[in-house]
Amino acid sequence: MPRPRKRAVGLVFGAGLLFFLGTNVQAGWLFVMAASLLGAVVAGVVLPALMLRGVELDRRAPDEVHQLDEVLVDVGVTNRSRGMRFGLVVADAFLDPTRLAVPPLRRGERVEITTTRVARRRGPQASATLTVRSSAPFGIAEHRRARRVAGTATLVLPAVIPLGPLMFVHPTATTDHAIHSAPRRGHGPEYLGIREYRAGDSMRHVHWPSTARMGTVMVREFEQEQTRRLAIVVDASWDARSQGWTPLDRTCCAAASVASAALAQGHGARLILAAGEGIDVLARADGSELLRRLALVAADPGLGFPDLVGELGPELRGVETAVLVFAARRNGGRDALIEAVASLTVRVPHVVVIPVEVTEAEDARETLPEGAWSALEEGLRRAGAEVYPWRSDDDLAALLSPGVGRAAS
Repeated sequence: MPRPRKRAVGLVFGAGLLFFLGTNVQAGWLFVMAASLLGAVVAGVVLPALMLRGVELDRRAPDEVHQLDEVLVDVGVTNRSRGMRFGLVVADAFLDPTRLAVPPLRRGERVEITTTRVARRRGPQASATLTVRSSAPFGIAEHRRARRVAGTATLVLPAVIPLGPLMFVHPTATTDHAIHSAPRRGHGPEYLGIREYRAGDSMRHVHWPSTARMGTVMVREFEQEQTRRLAIVVDASWDARSQGWTPLDRTCCAAASVASAALAQGHGARLILAAGEGIDVLARADGSELLRRLALVAADPGLGFPDLVGELGPELRGVETAVLVFAARRNGGRDALIEAVASLTVRVPHVVVIPVEVTEAEDARETLPEGAWSALEEGLRRAGAEVYPWRSDDDLAALLSPGVGRAAS
């Protein structure tokens, strides 16, 4: 259906006025002008619909991007009709609402328009409908047609802030191999030399040339690896209703940044979060799999964060450092959480807590006043945890890796 504009109303009113005057003064030229105005209105309603005939739309976008990153998205417009097409405007809500003015298209001509958009929302972004509109040539009425484009869904991963060596992760000697998320290319641990075979040595490390030369079994010796196991526990029980960079997005960002930094240093990272009334564990995952899992995290009030922390048991087997990331809010169960953290510090050697601030713009009812912030931090520290509060104006890199933060600034 055409959408008349104010110009159409003005022309119809003008035509009616000229017809009224022409009837009273019996002037033929006034009837001609009135008819011309009405003809322009009719043409302005019909022609925009013709401009949309034979117009095809398509879109190309990356399969995966990070939240808040600038993304290049290509929109293609093709004229499959016989005539000229001009005055076209394409509206696209994919990732970030955008309007595109299309240059005139001859028969069979195609144009690709590259746009830069910000991936504002985390998670899977389905292919949004493309809408092409035209009010050419007179701007009297506008016609619109929606086009569904298939196959252009994009997964928006959580934002990852580059961190240096984490303040709360210190390598410790272990007899296990370093926990890598996936097999890595290279020669493994540092090579130290050749020595005689000892009971318990793996035959895979036998150095056959030295064995043949020395007349006794010789094996290669490697430096003992240094590693540490981390469990990152994410609070997904609540999120603000604001669009874009929400508290849950920042929680996932902090978790993704810590996990990426740990994996880069050769440490294992295990992701733990509530799934309904149960607990979901992603262990021995590589960095890309972990980011995809965090991209799919949505608010689920089934299991509160204090209950999740209190119920952790087998999920923490072999863990030396537990990192708890949650939105610090007024109704988040502060006392229950402190009690759960105190219980956790008995079972895990090192507990780190990263409270994420909820701003007044996001939800004034859940924002913690300064006094409540201080009480939360003090309670968590008394429970035996290291606390790194991430406020809205803070730099996460400077908070967790001060050297990197100062260098970046």
